[in-house]
Amino acid sequence: MDLSYDSTANSAYLPLSPGAQRTHRVVGGLALQGMNGEVIFDLDASGRIIGIEFDGARELLNPEVYQG
Repeated sequence: MDLSYDSTANSAYLPLSPGAQRTHRVVGGLALQGMNGEVIFDLDASGRIIGIEFDGARELLNPEVYQG
């Protein structure tokens, strides 16, 4: 898994299509009930999901995932 993690921003990013250009970004994301964080999907110009951003990664993901 090619997940990158920014500890300062508490954000992780998982590219699903390596090399794809992030030309459009969904402004709204999924707020998960009972959790502090948001899951945001990045789309290409055709509307395909090319990556997933996890804002509030420490709250949303297991430490093994973002700590490597």
